[in-house]
Amino acid sequence: MYDAIIVGARCAGSPTAMLLARNGKRVLVVERGTFPSDTFSTHFVTAPGTALLERWGAVELLKERGVPFFDHIVLNVAGNPMNTRDVFGPRLVCSPRRTDLDLVLRDMALAAGAEVRMETSVADLLRDGAGRVSGVRLRDANGNHTEEFAPVVVGADGRTGVVGRSVAPSARDEHEIHGRGLFAYFDEFEYQSEAAGFFDAAFVFAFPTGPKSACIGTEVGPEVDGAVRADPEAVFLERIAFDDDLLRRVKAATRDGRWHTGEVGEGFFRHAAGPGWALVGDAALTKDPLLGHGITDSFLSAELLAQAIQKGADGDMDAALAEYDEALWRFLGPIYEASRDAALDFAKPGDEMFAAVMPAQMLIAEEAEMVLSGGPTL
Repeated sequence: MYDAIIVGARCAGSPTAMLLARNGKRVLVVERGTFPSDTFSTHFVTAPGTALLERWGAVELLKERGVPFFDHIVLNVAGNPMNTRDVFGPRLVCSPRRTDLDLVLRDMALAAGAEVRMETSVADLLRDGAGRVSGVRLRDANGNHTEEFAPVVVGADGRTGVVGRSVAPSARDEHEIHGRGLFAYFDEFEYQSEAAGFFDAAFVFAFPTGPKSACIGTEVGPEVDGAVRADPEAVFLERIAFDDDLLRRVKAATRDGRWHTGEVGEGFFRHAAGPGWALVGDAALTKDPLLGHGITDSFLSAELLAQAIQKGADGDMDAALAEYDEALWRFLGPIYEASRDAALDFAKPGDEMFAAVMPAQMLIAEEAEMVLSGGPTL
């Protein structure tokens, strides 16, 4: 019998397991994949998320793997450069490859005492006679099945994960996401900071992921789906060309691997807890990736859920999980709504696109102050 079973060992599941294990809880994490491995991601960790990495002791471990950290972002708004340090003060940010971030967080969970089973998937959720989730039926890489039990099963397995599908939570909000990501990794890339640009009909970004390497890309609307399928590099270069200096540095770099494209399609904020179950990270809420705030959402939800499970272990677990559900909406709902309401039209002028995301950016700055002050707390 475990205190918690967590499905998914990436940037939502491993921090939840680590925090619980550090408080003496017996935790099982199951992950169907292998590490290190990538997943579709912009990699950017906003200031509140990076502050949590500092709190957990992950920054030095990531630096040892060559991940660069910066105290600002350079924004190019229709040809006018802006340094976020001048507006918000110095705030540490980073963009680690998921081959680095997820591996470090998984290993931190192991070091804290969590049990992690890789290449293990969930065949079914188990329920007691009253219908409450009580455990999982697992299948390992060899096809062997086992059953494990806990007072709470956590879905940290993404927006289409098995836990969310099985419990079918109701949604607080649902909306259509119009943006599509298009990016690639580049080596021998010259950088000095995190960077993004808002230009007429183009949003571009260059996020350093390691020594002389970066994730560089753009977000586009559905009207160019055909062009992206036909020639992603041409679409990418057309948008990068709005920034002469970025184009120069990209042409001097070497692309590492294929072009990555993808769309989220639907954004949502789900009720994230019920009898014997909880959702964390993308399983609980998914929004447009433009703000690069999804990893931070995962970290914040991990903090809140770990507190709730700790509280529930000493009393009423389902009441504590319901408290988590409300706290998640209280803390993450405002930025989710601001991101949804930006409703970016990628045919707009750059200054209008930038103005549309500024309300969410201001909320992220407030969120960073909250984390630096010790939050979030139930």
